[in-house]
Amino acid sequence: MKTLLLSTLAAMAMGTAALANGVVLTTALEAQTMHVGDVDMVAYRTDLGDGAYEVTAYFRARTQWAQPERVMLRLQDQDQVRFATPSEPRTLYTFVRSADEVVISAEQVPAVSVSH
Repeated sequence: MKTLLLSTLAAMAMGTAALANGVVLTTALEAQTMHVGDVDMVAYRTDLGDGAYEVTAYFRARTQWAQPERVMLRLQDQDQVRFATPSEPRTLYTFVRSADEVVISAEQVPAVSVSH
């Protein structure tokens, strides 16, 4: 029983990393999911021959009529990209390539009101 428990804990520790407001892609073709506000995201990376990573992410709002939105990024080491999606402009996503991993995080920003 003790061996089984230790094996289970080791397997959990070796799994993919997750952050409080994000995920870490550590292995090629291993998908991660993130749920921020009313949008779900799934992302994975592909290792390219020149050392770059291609990250593919799909975003979909949790509404009956929502259509998936796809983003593909080519990231070299130390690259960083920040953007919002049309379906949720108040959520700012950040993709950071650092050595052998890609960290994806999200933060909700306040709505901007325009006065005349």
